[in-house]
Amino acid sequence: VEWLISNICPFVALFEYILLILYIKWLVNKINGHIMEGYSTISTLRDMYLDVVECLNNVNRSIYGLSGIVGLIGTNVVQILNTLYRRLFFPTENLDDVDMITSLIELSIKIINIILLYKIGHITEKEVNRMSLVLHKRSVIERNPRIKRQIKYFILRRLHEHYRFEMYGMCQINLRQLLTLSNKLCSYLVIQILFKLNK
Repeated sequence: VEWLISNICPFVALFEYILLILYIKWLVNKINGHIMEGYSTISTLRDMYLDVVECLNNVNRSIYGLSGIVGLIGTNVVQILNTLYRRLFFPTENLDDVDMITSLIELSIKIINIILLYKIGHITEKEVNRMSLVLHKRSVIERNPRIKRQIKYFILRRLHEHYRFEMYGMCQINLRQLLTLSNKLCSYLVIQILFKLNK
């Protein structure tokens, strides 16, 4: 039961968060499609967009706060370090092939979870920021001056609000940070291995 709670609950929380972000990305994608096709008025689409972005910010700041960072990202990184150090590089007890394979599978799942979370955040950020391009394309083909003026106001507002996806309201998502984190992880492991070999 303890193993189930410690492993399944963070996994479920991570994928609940990922599903919420994917749903919001899908909503923004639909709004972008409706802007180009002209199904609704620009003011309605603008209000929908503002509600969706506010919902995204609320999901990141309110639902998952600092406990989300510690619980999901921090736990995965610590478990990756622990698995690499204690089970693969310097096993404390004799591990058979099944334990080694289980450790490798567990390690790959943790790494994939972190990469998946960063990738989905990056894709969502690109979709939200694509709206400026969609609005510009619509303003070029629009003939009605009143609608064109509404689009220009919306573009101006979007110009000053370049969206940066911040996971849990604190950590900005980009692949450069993921590479920096993985480099720090590798250098930490190398230092630990050198200390262990010099004893």
